Amino acid sequence: MTRLNFMFLVIFGVAIIFSGCEKEDCSTSIFTEFTGTSNFVVDIEPGTTTELPDGRILIDGQSAEWYDEATDWRVTGKTIWHVNWLMEVEANTAQIWGTAELFVDGDRGKWELSWQGYQTPTGDGFKVVVGAVGTGKEGEVKGLVATWTYTMNFDFNNPETSFFYATEGIINE
Repeated sequence: MTRLNFMFLVIFGVAIIFSGCEKEDCSTSIFTEFTGTSNFVVDIEPGTTTELPDGRILIDGQSAEWYDEATDWRVTGKTIWHVNWLMEVEANTAQIWGTAELFVDGDRGKWELSWQGYQTPTGDGFKVVVGAVGTGKEGEVKGLVATWTYTMNFDFNNPETSFFYATEGIINE
């Protein structure tokens, strides 16, 4: 198992443990699944790009606005992503990590997310998979914990139709 996958599993496990029930009986926990999309809106900050001695490229402090639309209103709204990349350009691979804030539509709450993922090459492009764990910090989502998987299958031949993430996740109520 790669270190990145192991770290995601550890974060997911910790989120489940610390989102446990207030009572000893956890049978009353409700888990709600959701699916959706995340679409790019605008770059905010390009970050700092550093060429490393081993040929990799580090991009630190990049940020952008996206819009998440999901089957559950609690995870629908504007997201601000803070991104770091460690790229191997020749191989078209990257490790990515950072934080995000999701502002629920209608000013109904705010999530804070911590996430990490990777980019791998495909035949005509690349695939990005990101695992995120979020905690509701304000409003109607305060105190909730959720996990997300964001997946982009980018096709160099169709960039205008493949530059988005499909999302799926679970809200622990």
